[in-house]
Amino acid sequence: MKTTCNGLTLSYEDYGQGTPILLLHGFPLSGAMWQPQISALKTDFRLIIPDLRGFGQSEAPIGPYLMETFADDLVALLDSLGLEQVVLGGLSMGGYIALAFLRHYPTRVQALILADTRATPDTTEIKANREANAQLVELHGPSTIVPKMLPGLLSPKAAPEMQTQISRLMMENKPQGIAGALRGMALRPDSSDLLAKIKVPTLVLGGAEDSLSPPAELKQLQQAIPGSELAIIPNAGHLANVENPTAFNAALRAFLARF
Repeated sequence: MKTTCNGLTLSYEDYGQGTPILLLHGFPLSGAMWQPQISALKTDFRLIIPDLRGFGQSEAPIGPYLMETFADDLVALLDSLGLEQVVLGGLSMGGYIALAFLRHYPTRVQALILADTRATPDTTEIKANREANAQLVELHGPSTIVPKMLPGLLSPKAAPEMQTQISRLMMENKPQGIAGALRGMALRPDSSDLLAKIKVPTLVLGGAEDSLSPPAELKQLQQAIPGSELAIIPNAGHLANVENPTAFNAALRAFLARF
């Protein structure tokens, strides 16, 4: 499905009925990364899965894409669907956006799911690396960053078929969209001050073998959010929802059982 949100065409999928859950994908992927959750949860929940601006089938305007701009897109999507509140979940970049959404639209969030992500901003080194990758993809296309990104997204023991699947999702994105998100992530502010103020039920989870958002960092994130829960997903890297969907979905179900 497609709709106009915040001045651009946004593509999204809408599955099932029940408590609405808005799931935000990681970089540089698309809503298709949530397929293991769609198949497992759509019988009991309403799942709203957008392709964020610049990704998948959504429009890719000139960037940078600030996390607050993504949040504005999403609240416009919820308005178009007539939804006042959702359970908001995001993985990696999706988690950055979820925190920006919570800061600017707190009354629209019923509960929060933060997967394989962090609240802290980029270091100077990471910012420089993002800009280098943005220029690279603008010059030579998405294929140039696939070998740079893939080792961080999946654990070393991920099946070849899974590596092919994730590579394909990266390749399907537009260079301008990838570059816009890279520059937007580099500009994101520190969200650490927000954590102690979070009042909604929150689940922090991630892969036991995640090298980008390792378990120790996830534990620190969880401990900074009052009353939050932590789930470490075994046998999974940064894309814990893809690499071990059984354990990831079980953690989601246990958390969502209260809604």
